[in-house]
Amino acid sequence: MGGQLQQVSNMWQIYALTGSALHLGLTGLARAIPIILFSLAGGVIADRVDRRKIIIFTQAANGALAIVLAVLSAAGLVEVWHIYAVVFLNATLMSVSAPARRALIANLVPRQHLVNAMALNTSLHQIDRIIAPAIAGILIALFGLAVTYGANGAAHFITAASLGLIALGPMPARPRGSPLRNLLEGLSFIRARSIILVLLATDAAAMLFGSYQVLLPIVADSTGAGAAGFGLLSSAPAVGGLIGALIVMYLGDFPYKGRLIVGAILAYCCCLAALALSPWFGLAFVVAVGLGLTDSMQAAPRNAIIQLMCPDELRGRVSSFQHMLVTGMPALGQGLMGGAAGVVGGPIALVAGAIMCAAINIAILVRRRDLRARELGVPSARAPISGRVPVEVVGPRG
Repeated sequence: MGGQLQQVSNMWQIYALTGSALHLGLTGLARAIPIILFSLAGGVIADRVDRRKIIIFTQAANGALAIVLAVLSAAGLVEVWHIYAVVFLNATLMSVSAPARRALIANLVPRQHLVNAMALNTSLHQIDRIIAPAIAGILIALFGLAVTYGANGAAHFITAASLGLIALGPMPARPRGSPLRNLLEGLSFIRARSIILVLLATDAAAMLFGSYQVLLPIVADSTGAGAAGFGLLSSAPAVGGLIGALIVMYLGDFPYKGRLIVGAILAYCCCLAALALSPWFGLAFVVAVGLGLTDSMQAAPRNAIIQLMCPDELRGRVSSFQHMLVTGMPALGQGLMGGAAGVVGGPIALVAGAIMCAAINIAILVRRRDLRARELGVPSARAPISGRVPVEVVGPRG
């Protein structure tokens, strides 16, 4: 929840200081650069270093950065470059901690409970994405940005302290060889399973050309909703994401997953165009729910297939590559969307992004027969093929 408070506060403060869509987009660029540069290294670190210590350190560091912004905001000294710097450092720390977070759950619960643990973890993430942005909007409106940043700092310190009390099970064996060799092993596996790259490419196109989150402050302002409305708009995609996750869980192990993935992304493109044309806040809120729903419905089967194809000993490194694209592309897309909106306006930028995303996904679907197959992806010979593989349902990004 603290991370959501930080993101909403950063976006609103940037817009309050500059009133510029371009500056909003540059926050995404500041987030994208370290994710793209450091995520793969983070996966190697997660397989070689105590994962709990990694997370405790990064949580405490993020908390300290939030307190710095709280003090600067309270003193009236904050400048745009301060926010860019903190966003960059937050993303750098996340690049190290995210692979460790994904891998740590397997050390906390018995294998027979792992699927339930992952489902619980996913549900909590969706709920905090619903609650936290709305809380952030209310806190900003009532108490100001300094208090909101302070609450984020407290949340990170509480998390760091709590992790120190958790008893972990046996840790997996550390990989042998040099870190570079470990990294190349992971990349070689991904290259050999080209369908993984195809699946990630469909999502990367949506996130690069359809990162609407950066324009939500402008939508809220243009509809007269203010900071509180911006918080509600930021929460709306998570509502749809939770609904989409429940739908996918209900469908179970359904056929033609590739067609659903591309179909959901095309529906996502339609929602982007609808957001661009929304004349009032209520309609924009409903469309934002649709964006989260369609995003979740394409992310869940994609991640399930990748998990099934990935051997246990490579899971951290494959997850780091996935994190680089799944998290880096939305951040890079925010820079692209903000820059385009600054030149041609927000509505045209959203519609153009929707057209580009749809065209790329249709082309991929036509060219890749395996994406249209009844059963998408063949599990690795060393990978578990039962239903006990952890499946992560990812909600709205950004």
